[in-house]
Amino acid sequence: MIKYKTYVLKRMNMPFTIIFVKNNFDETLIEALNQVIDEIDKYLKKVEEKFSTFLPDSLVSRHTDLGEVLQENFFDLEYQEVYSRSILAEKETRGLFNPFFEGKYNPTGLVKGWAIETVFMKYIKPLIDNNIIEAGAINGAGDMQVGTSLDSDFSWEIGIENPEDREKIIARYSIKNGAVATSGINKKGQHIKSENDIEHIQVTVIGRYLSDVDIMATVGIVSNKNVWSEFVEKNKLTGILLTKEGIKRVFEEGKITDVERT
Repeated sequence: MIKYKTYVLKRMNMPFTIIFVKNNFDETLIEALNQVIDEIDKYLKKVEEKFSTFLPDSLVSRHTDLGEVLQENFFDLEYQEVYSRSILAEKETRGLFNPFFEGKYNPTGLVKGWAIETVFMKYIKPLIDNNIIEAGAINGAGDMQVGTSLDSDFSWEIGIENPEDREKIIARYSIKNGAVATSGINKKGQHIKSENDIEHIQVTVIGRYLSDVDIMATVGIVSNKNVWSEFVEKNKLTGILLTKEGIKRVFEEGKITDVERT
């Protein structure tokens, strides 16, 4: 019988839920998993110290403009990785993903997905690969990276909420290994800023790596129908979105279908 062991951490002003799956959790395994969770918490704290825009002493908050003398800390390998990927994402999305939107470097749109994916690859995937657990996942505010052992029949059943009615599900996906990212406009207000008119109220993208699909989900919110269709077809994206006009738009491997919302 499948059993679950769930932990919740609070970092970067959001909850992170880590789930381990196995037929049996004995005391030795639980103790080992507790140690893994401690390591994950320490790692997320370091990520927060580097990338949080809410901490005045974080590297992002102290990021200097080009041409100024960079402090040694800015050559931190992870900081440079995120910086390079955010600049590349800006280029590949034709500026729709913009880490300098308000004139100051802010890679928040990349950091969450990147951090979740990194935690999974660094701490959870090795447990799966070495058959210590059958499956594992980490979820940060609805974005998740999941994995399952190759010889397991277990699948993660993931429901996508209706942003206008959180009690309803607009789609369900069964995934063994991969990532799910959702961006949108919630009832608390618009947290994604764009120079374009927002046509999509929620976009979910399914893929292999969360850092990639998280960027694509953000692009889906800030781009219009025609531009987004180009991205979907070019990148063979899979997922679902809701428009302001009441249309549920499903896309699978780059093919798009409109369905009237019920």
